[in-house]
Amino acid sequence: MSLSEIIATDQLQSRPRTRTGNPDIGAMPRPVPQEGVTLREALRARCEEALLRSSAQSAGISIFDTDDLDQLTWVATAGVLAPYEGRRFPRSDSPCGLCFSYRSTQLFQRPHQYFRWMAENRVVIEEALVAPLIGQFGAFYGTIWVMSHDDPGIHFDLDDADTLADLSRGLASIIRLNNNAPDQDKRVR
Repeated sequence: MSLSEIIATDQLQSRPRTRTGNPDIGAMPRPVPQEGVTLREALRARCEEALLRSSAQSAGISIFDTDDLDQLTWVATAGVLAPYEGRRFPRSDSPCGLCFSYRSTQLFQRPHQYFRWMAENRVVIEEALVAPLIGQFGAFYGTIWVMSHDDPGIHFDLDDADTLADLSRGLASIIRLNNNAPDQDKRVR
């Protein structure tokens, strides 16, 4: 399988908008992380909101490791892939790494057929929608993503891309203010 066979970003434009999930969630004001909440808890809340606002079966936030440029950590996850929270994966061999390269939201179909670590870890993904976390002055901190696994009827659309864009707002700042530290269980400042 080639990379061009799994990148399906151009299909987002032709898919009808479906506005899945709970529409009232998107209209609610998003709480600012409170003192005493860990960074992981603050980020996990965004993942859970992504699940509520889309038809995804998993959601997560990946942060790029500033000490090892080819590593990323799934710092927060929800849904089917929740057990993978805290795991590190190679950035160069991942949808998140490609999102970094393109610096824009990307849609992937069956990426586990291309990325070796997914096959090795038995991570089966029908579709993955990955949005960048870009901070001040264009600094790239990581990604927020949603995935479907065992339901080939789930197809992400521009509404889902808009949801990820909305959820990504402020995440880079939260991560930067907390020093992008490997200890995601420290308290949010």
